[in-house]
Amino acid sequence: MDYLLALDRAVFLWINNQWANPCLDAFFSAITWLGNGWIIFSLVAIFFAVKRPAYLHQHLPWIIGVMLLSGLCIFALKKMIPRPRPLTDFAPLIEAGKVHIHVLGEQLRYRSFPSGHTQTAFAAATYLCFLLPRWTPLFIALAIAVGLSRIYMGAHFPFDVIGGGAVGVALALGTWWLRKKLLKPPLTPQS
Repeated sequence: MDYLLALDRAVFLWINNQWANPCLDAFFSAITWLGNGWIIFSLVAIFFAVKRPAYLHQHLPWIIGVMLLSGLCIFALKKMIPRPRPLTDFAPLIEAGKVHIHVLGEQLRYRSFPSGHTQTAFAAATYLCFLLPRWTPLFIALAIAVGLSRIYMGAHFPFDVIGGGAVGVALALGTWWLRKKLLKPPLTPQS
């Protein structure tokens, strides 16, 4: 386990420090907003209203449901797993001048595992991949970018992002399966 945590810290520092540049600052500061449930809800609702009005009633409630459910799971996991955020974890090394953390936005210090932004992005992306399969590469790329943004901005370790993504994917898969099961047309007896 120590090896995995050391690897997690090393990958965090590589992404957070080595990638740092003004262009990526702007990109990741903007893309991280796609991990906000209200932003996703608004964008999906606008898209459905303009391009697929029938989906507003058929799918938007399910997307909201999966994001709320996975958000509750993230909240519970953060309470159960006391993993510190990078700023807290590296605090002694930062104070000693041995480590620098490139932080964009708020300096988060509360529990780190799993990443809520990543969970939200992957939950929505997974559901939308089932709904609009030809857009799958875009949805997955955006979700991955949200996850990377959380590392780049100094908010999460890579394992936090992987954990958040896994929760989002698992609950979206379960929600899609449940929706299909509940809305499955009843079988009619054969004559």
